[in-house]
Amino acid sequence: MRLLYQHDGDKSEWRVLPSRKITIGRDSVCDIVVQDPKVSRVHAEILFEDGQYVYVDKNSTNGSFINGNRITRQILMPGDIIILGSKRLILMEGTDSNRIEWTEEGEGLQIAAQVPLDSISKKISQITALYQEKAAVPRETKSSGSDFTIDFSKTQKLLNNLNVIYHISRVFTSVMVFSDLYALVEKYMYEIFPQLERFCLLALSEDRKKFVPKYLSCREPEDKSEFKISRSIFKLTVEKKIGVLTEDAGRDDRFRHSESVIGLSLRSIMCAPLVLKNRVIGGIYCDNRTQPSCFDNEDLELLIALANHIAVAYENARLYEEVQRSYHEAILALINAIEAKDPYTMGHTQRTSRYALGVAQELALNEKQCQRLKTAAELHDIGKIGVKERIISKGADLTDTEFHSIRQHVLMGEKILTPITYLHYVVPIIRGHHEHYDGSGYPDGLKGNEILLESRILSVADAFDAMTTQRPYNAPLSFAGALEECKKHAGTQFDPTVLEALERFIAANYELTDSSMFDSDHIKGETYDPFL
Repeated sequence: MRLLYQHDGDKSEWRVLPSRKITIGRDSVCDIVVQDPKVSRVHAEILFEDGQYVYVDKNSTNGSFINGNRITRQILMPGDIIILGSKRLILMEGTDSNRIEWTEEGEGLQIAAQVPLDSISKKISQITALYQEKAAVPRETKSSGSDFTIDFSKTQKLLNNLNVIYHISRVFTSVMVFSDLYALVEKYMYEIFPQLERFCLLALSEDRKKFVPKYLSCREPEDKSEFKISRSIFKLTVEKKIGVLTEDAGRDDRFRHSESVIGLSLRSIMCAPLVLKNRVIGGIYCDNRTQPSCFDNEDLELLIALANHIAVAYENARLYEEVQRSYHEAILALINAIEAKDPYTMGHTQRTSRYALGVAQELALNEKQCQRLKTAAELHDIGKIGVKERIISKGADLTDTEFHSIRQHVLMGEKILTPITYLHYVVPIIRGHHEHYDGSGYPDGLKGNEILLESRILSVADAFDAMTTQRPYNAPLSFAGALEECKKHAGTQFDPTVLEALERFIAANYELTDSSMFDSDHIKGETYDPFL
């Protein structure tokens, strides 16, 4: 992931998050220096733990806010917005495009250095033909001497390349998100080409009118120099659907008329197109600025083969992202439907999600578990669409029939979400979020660890928000009062470990007097039941 720090005005600065601790603050010794008087000298840290990034506030004076919530510790996800004083830091995936500069091409570029996309296939065919020709020569002719020769060193390199291609073809066939794809490309690029310094993956923009940088990588993480891409070389690559190699761009006679290449003073460049169904969807541009003749034709052939697999994986990731976006829009529509049904729950899904994520982080759940829990929390009340409004908004005691109808919202939610394959993982979480730790809950009467951990977390978060917000059946409690009420049900309704995690999270991130001016003395008698 990358962190975008927005300065005053239009200026912004990218920072690649390394696999180690980094500090953020006003002090010049910090890894990320934020010039703002409201930011503490050492304001926060970003830790890399178990494959994920965790933001930790270092007891700063004015606090840290992520997506509008004050936090002390939180797992970071792409799209998160961190507020420090008046400054914003945004977590993003992709490339820091402000470091990339396109240079204009000159006139008279000679198209002499080109490797076709089927170069390796042709070599295999040629070698196969030579072996077949040799096999057809009579034995006595072979022994008497023959001018038939095969360059075994090149053949061995070809075989090595084929082995690499076979391996990467297996790795790139699975559908993956862009972040995983970029990480995989980065891994193999530096393994396959040991002298490669930097590369940039480019693809068509959404309007498909131009090629834009999607991912920039440097072998040395601290390399902050500008990445210049020669428009002449890239244009040649994508227009002719060929691979281009320059051993020394500044002196290569084949590019002597290209002003852009000469101005770059680059030593070695390789560029290959990303081609899918005979259509160019992007390209991969590599360079080494310090050594001439870093790459040869075999390297370029291997890059072309790798680019073919990247093209397929990139398109799969793009289609997968479209599906994800569609499902996300569907989720938002469902959430809006929930809140339109019951005005008292306006914002309830977001708050419940916030508390559930906080508990999950206290319990050290991984990023995937947190994301699933967040979605389940947002949709946990979807079944209330099937409950009559007069029952949802009733302020007096519910009849047995009405109470049964309320209970049915869990099963109704399951019924609504089950046909959506993408959301299959949230269904058991939602079904179990009204189970009780002692087995007295519904709909299945599960007990203890028979209940999914995510359901136990959602149960606590849901009840806590119900107690601290205005509902038809109760006035809200303060956070401290709600925690005390929850403790009365530890071991019976709630998992004690989960409840302890909620208490730690609330104590670290909120004032215990938060919520409202009401306290337990204002509870509306028997109608008070936040556990429906």
